Amino acid sequence: MKSDVAIGRLIVVAAVVVVLHVGLVSGFRIAGVAAELPLGLVVAAGLAGGVEKGAVYGFAVGLIVDMFVFTPIGLSALVFGVVAWIAGHLFLDRIEESVIVASFAIGALTAFGLLLFVGLGLALGQSALSEAPIIRIVIVGSLVNATFSPLLMGVAHWMWGVEPVDRTSARFQ
Repeated sequence: MKSDVAIGRLIVVAAVVVVLHVGLVSGFRIAGVAAELPLGLVVAAGLAGGVEKGAVYGFAVGLIVDMFVFTPIGLSALVFGVVAWIAGHLFLDRIEESVIVASFAIGALTAFGLLLFVGLGLALGQSALSEAPIIRIVIVGSLVNATFSPLLMGVAHWMWGVEPVDRTSARFQ
């Protein structure tokens, strides 16, 4: 029964974030750029869940995102899976224990993911990506995800059914 609840949480979170991203957040733009919440979610998922969980979840969320973008199917899945896998390695170093470090990690991995997406897309012949304001997209996407990182980490911890590290009690032990 516990695994059914966990799978349900994973599906609900992915669906809510993608629907918010496609239906609502994409309409709110900063400097002409929309936030990249699904990418931030998979980074947080990797930070909170580890390497394997993060990579699989990132790949699955990427496949869902692929249904809404005009790039080759699997490009978002590949990028999201790789980025969440890297975040999972940071999980091993307990990066998520610090809100500031987790914010930096989410921002930096969002930037890396966006650059990887554009690079692979261009390599696959998606010439429309070269016309996009890539630097502005990377800066805004990274800053927005870093800003929302406490929320993203809270959702990721709930989604995996794990408690975040209690910073107050850890200092006194």
